[in-house]
Amino acid sequence: MQIDDNGFEMTDLDKLLSDYKNELKTLYGNDFTIKPEGVIDNIAVSNSYLNMKLEGQIAFLLKQFDPETAEGEWQDALYERIGLSRKRAAKTAFICNVEGTPALVCPPASLVIRSKTDNNEFENIDEFTITEDGTALVEFQCVVEGAVEVKNSDEFELISAPSGITAVTCGEDIHLILGQDEESDAEFRARFHNSKTYGARSTHNACIANLSKYVDNTKFLKIVDKKVDDSFQPGCVKIIAKHNTTDEIFANAIFDTIGCGIKLLGDTEIIVYDIEGQPMEVRFQNAEEVNIYIVADVKVRSGYYPNTVFNNAKENILNYIKERVFGLASTVYATEFIIPILETEGIEAVQNIKVKRNGPDAEYQDNITLTREQIPIFASERISLNEDK
Repeated sequence: MQIDDNGFEMTDLDKLLSDYKNELKTLYGNDFTIKPEGVIDNIAVSNSYLNMKLEGQIAFLLKQFDPETAEGEWQDALYERIGLSRKRAAKTAFICNVEGTPALVCPPASLVIRSKTDNNEFENIDEFTITEDGTALVEFQCVVEGAVEVKNSDEFELISAPSGITAVTCGEDIHLILGQDEESDAEFRARFHNSKTYGARSTHNACIANLSKYVDNTKFLKIVDKKVDDSFQPGCVKIIAKHNTTDEIFANAIFDTIGCGIKLLGDTEIIVYDIEGQPMEVRFQNAEEVNIYIVADVKVRSGYYPNTVFNNAKENILNYIKERVFGLASTVYATEFIIPILETEGIEAVQNIKVKRNGPDAEYQDNITLTREQIPIFASERISLNEDK
């Protein structure tokens, strides 16, 4: 067996027998040969097979101790040493309203429902009691593992239920937690490659890189610790984001990114599960969305319809905002929007322009500065253009 920087190469039977013959020639002369089915031949073949079996075991260990080729439990153990754990299979869960007889107590898994949309079946996770008004909010879990889409418009039929349960309906907020299939060896290896690309786990830049795919722009994400804010205690981190997924998925991404021993801060609290199925608390801060209002007095050129010009100007403003990207802790200057307005055909001049934020006491002003936990939100209906004649 040959092992070098390029890997390893197994020895075949012919090579092993040739080595035996050459070794024995040093004892019995160059005219020595191994006769088929002879005593020496049988011993050489037997020893060669034992040698090949040993090489096979060595090859298996070499494969399993190489992060590029390790499989299954060996891959789990190897990657765990660098802080990566395989994502285990999980079942989809959601919350909906159950109607029935008041004071009725239903044990776990006693109520099974089926989606009329795709025939997926779900059962209640915990024991619940119907309240005095004849309802109860109950968390259901799919009977099979994997991601199953559930919407608040879905309808369900009762498959098996305690006597007294009459209906199950979804509300406005079903708190959907999508399940997942167990991460395959190939998927786990791809994530290992990403972790090497992104850098060390828990470094500031690595955390930004790991979480960036969950935001539409990195300006929508801030990671605050003592290096950023001296008022923070050592070992404390606050992740602030306007993410593009569910709180549950984002929380799991944080759990996979932030190292052990870090205290996470924030108003949003999500329970995730570690590799052993133990519940873990993940906290972060959903960005506060601040509605921004824009008002301007503009002069329209003769021969143009003001309403048409105003609609085109609003569209230009929104396109400018999309390209500009206002993130967390942005300062919104009213004068920024003069350019897209003047680029609108039919606009002669902008006489006055102001901005304000939402709130009963808010006033129009030249600029608005938001905190690191706030992000500005713009919409056409909050842009007012008035014709200045």
